[in-house]
Amino acid sequence: MRLLSKPIKIDFEGFLRWWGSELAFLVPARLKKLLGRSKPVLILRKSGDGVHVLLWENGVVQDLGLFPFNEEGVRHREALWRERPELQNAEILLDLTHSESLVKRFRLPAATEENLEQVAGFELGRLTPFNAEQVYYHARLIERLPETKQILVELALTPRSKLDPLLEDLTDCGWFPDRVEICGDPARRAHQLLPEGFQKPGGRFPKVVNAGLGALAAALALLIVILPIWQDYRRTAELEQELRRVSKVAKDVETLRQDSESLTREARFVLEKKRSEPALVDVINELSRVIPDNTWLYGLQYKDRRLVIQGQSPSASSLIALVEASPYFHNTSFVSPVTKDVSSGFERFQIASEVINGRFAAPKSEKSD
Repeated sequence: MRLLSKPIKIDFEGFLRWWGSELAFLVPARLKKLLGRSKPVLILRKSGDGVHVLLWENGVVQDLGLFPFNEEGVRHREALWRERPELQNAEILLDLTHSESLVKRFRLPAATEENLEQVAGFELGRLTPFNAEQVYYHARLIERLPETKQILVELALTPRSKLDPLLEDLTDCGWFPDRVEICGDPARRAHQLLPEGFQKPGGRFPKVVNAGLGALAAALALLIVILPIWQDYRRTAELEQELRRVSKVAKDVETLRQDSESLTREARFVLEKKRSEPALVDVINELSRVIPDNTWLYGLQYKDRRLVIQGQSPSASSLIALVEASPYFHNTSFVSPVTKDVSSGFERFQIASEVINGRFAAPKSEKSD
């Protein structure tokens, strides 16, 4: 089964830059001057065999000239750093033209908002002449449409065959873009098309945050270990004090026996619950194992030990036997009729199955005997 999820990369600095820019857009110009100057942005635009560089600062644009992709361009850039060293800390924006990219708006069901990037990747083949392997793309929410239960989405993309050589030429000449956008406004962040391989390493802030989170997790783990011991110690001290006040030893013994039986019942209940309730991570792992690689899943629901999956497969009818053969699933069947997807040639299906705890379930052959 092809996995639809991508590794999640948490860019704290990028988020804070975006958040700050969105808030700064709402601040009046006079107030911005009182608060201080905004960070300058170097705008790079490809021009022939070089790159045209503009400086944007506080809404004012200055032309810095053309920097060829050769030794002359490198010397020109180094001379600029010497003359204006403050520009070395400026944000670098690679601005793509419409001839190098594509921006398209379309509507999607509101339920797709949580997985917007993945759904946009599926829609590439229908909306553009490209697929996800041929382009770098980014989708963002423009507007929610409650009356139609839809969302308006803007999709931006650029072919890998155009962007990769351009980024290689830029990095060879000492230009390392922080963002890649399409006719972007330096004061706003609309799309980020910079590939992960060309992104700069994270600064100290993520490391500090990660270290803080690690320390917090260690403190919580220590608290989890110490707190029950401390609570047991308090309870023991209270029981000892009670025993000294009570003269009837038999009553104390009976109380302790009842407590022991209660704890035994609770422990047995937890054990039985663990054996009967399926672990969702096991269910997902087993589903990934039994579903063939040529089958796509784009929907999964789990409630009250009942799993419903939707997707596309070259042969949807064969999935029933594959899922039913697993020790984690039982009473597998189609929820709705199988339909044919004209664009892909695959069969659309919706399958439901009862979920059991496969770790403790007997093999299907033993059950049938």
